[in-house]
Amino acid sequence: MRRTPAIFAAAPFVLLALLGNPLANPGVVFEITTTDFTSEPETVDLAQVQVEGPNVAMGVTGADGQGRMIFRGDDGEMIVVDDTNQSYMQLDSAMIAGLAGQVSAAMSQVEQMLAQLPPEQRAMVEQMRENGMGGIPGMGGAAAAVPEIDFRQTGRSETKAGFAAEEWEVLEDGALVRRLWVAPWSEIDGGEEARDAMAGMVGFFDDFLAAMPSMPGQDGPLIDNPFRNFDMGNGMPVVTEELGPDGQVEQRSTVTGVERRTLDPATFEPPEGYTRQGLPGG
Repeated sequence: MRRTPAIFAAAPFVLLALLGNPLANPGVVFEITTTDFTSEPETVDLAQVQVEGPNVAMGVTGADGQGRMIFRGDDGEMIVVDDTNQSYMQLDSAMIAGLAGQVSAAMSQVEQMLAQLPPEQRAMVEQMRENGMGGIPGMGGAAAAVPEIDFRQTGRSETKAGFAAEEWEVLEDGALVRRLWVAPWSEIDGGEEARDAMAGMVGFFDDFLAAMPSMPGQDGPLIDNPFRNFDMGNGMPVVTEELGPDGQVEQRSTVTGVERRTLDPATFEPPEGYTRQGLPGG
């Protein structure tokens, strides 16, 4: 039997080493530093956004404690991790359909209740519904709270966080609430990969909100897409400033580090030992 000379058998591995091993798919890690100027003294938090292929993982801090959000683009699902309670919720197409069914059923019950009211009371409730329900729980008051959001480019260009960036302003109901300094993806190491993964995450939540039934008298969803803060096709915000009513900067988030590296696959998995939770009220 003829044997392949060792030098030829090893050639593929030598070639991979010379080319940097294209089979490896290093991700990109963005370090984000956020300074809150409203606290006394000022507080500084560090967070990471980790991207590899179509997957995104980011830490989140809320009133209930620490957690993470994991978007898995290949699977089309979002995992919301609660580190404080060591639990997680997994949102996929089946779960979204179930949640939409629950919301529809609840709205149907409300309509049945309204149909049993005397005409005068029903007319009053319908009028309140058109006006945003005046804060009546469960009757659509949140619809009136969704602001109209506009983005505008100012034409100013400066170097921010080490990147050549352009200034954008965000207005809610005509009031300036946020300032973004946006760098082109081509100027950011791993930027194109991050752009595509984040676009997938935004699309996932668009589909999620589209599956939710609208309240009567409302054209769109009750809430806006929390990830559609900006059209990421324009680039990546490397500095984001949250503004107060007086125009002063209340919070500033800055990209303070970008690193290419292969990530642990566990980054995009529910933590071992955590309990999976179902839908609220499910």
